[in-house]
Amino acid sequence: MANNKVNSNQAKDKKIDLLYMSPSEVTAKDIAVLLQNENGLTIELWEAMNVLELVLPNQNSIDFEPLEVSFKDPSDASFVKNRNIITIFAVNLCEEDLTIATACFEKIVDKFSGFLCADSEDFNPVYVGSSKK
Repeated sequence: MANNKVNSNQAKDKKIDLLYMSPSEVTAKDIAVLLQNENGLTIELWEAMNVLELVLPNQNSIDFEPLEVSFKDPSDASFVKNRNIITIFAVNLCEEDLTIATACFEKIVDKFSGFLCADSEDFNPVYVGSSKK
């Protein structure tokens, strides 16, 4: 019985890794200011590190951490260069929160442009915005 509980909790808390890429210069503080009046969100900003945590009403969080725009893989570097990407955040959240998070992601993309995609080999799927050139 105990094993079943552990497995169901692990499934419930499955994390997914996304990337927010934008041709605009965007900081964690910019995102925090944009979302500061969102109902039910608690915002934790570490401005000096350019890190943001959005705590959802269910107490799960969406974490934004900056990444360098330099990619070693030539196809990744080409993908970023062809889209004039200058800001990249690694975004981590629970898979179950993706629907709730999408509203926040849409606000971010509407304000700062860019897109949110899977942190995968081909940057797919794209969840919000468009990665088209």
